[in-house]
Amino acid sequence: LTGDPLDIGQMLHTSAGKPRALIFSISHLSDAERMFFTALLLNEILGWMRMQPGTSSLRAILYIDEIFGYFPSVKNPPSKAPLLPMFKQARAFGLRVVLSTQNPVDLDYKRLANTGTWFIGRLQTEQDKERVLGGLEGASAGTGFDRGQASEILAKLGQRVFLLHNVHENEPAIFQSRWVLSYLRGPMTREQIKLLVAARKEQE
Repeated sequence: LTGDPLDIGQMLHTSAGKPRALIFSISHLSDAERMFFTALLLNEILGWMRMQPGTSSLRAILYIDEIFGYFPSVKNPPSKAPLLPMFKQARAFGLRVVLSTQNPVDLDYKRLANTGTWFIGRLQTEQDKERVLGGLEGASAGTGFDRGQASEILAKLGQRVFLLHNVHENEPAIFQSRWVLSYLRGPMTREQIKLLVAARKEQE
């Protein structure tokens, strides 16, 4: 209710027209508040998307870190409804959608048939592997997807080793990420967020 209006078109660029990254942190909210805000934000993005003319160029990227609970296979939370048309239509409007999760079994893979690029790391359970294979098979319909080959590759993935499945390529690719040293302190508290906001206001 306070701060900048939730106007996606204006928020994607500065007043001088320079593109910028928007980071919405919901770690300090309750579960109900997280769902409310996420659904609100996704519907705003969907509305903005549908107002754009068609293009083959990239206008924006929507990245959701840890999609767990927002696109489940057995329920229909408020966040799921705006995501469904994005998976089917977003590319035509210049919007790309990137999802990440540590819980593959929670995703509704039947609705991800239009997903063209998959990065898959080591899976902990057989249930996770079967769910991912089902999603890959659906996304690769008509391309000669080899489920047995994909299953064998997934079973052999080690730490920091990933399977890249691209519908525009004839075969999957295996790659290893480099070591990255990062200091992960964990979710920020309300007081920490207030300090960051106050420091930014002083700079402005």
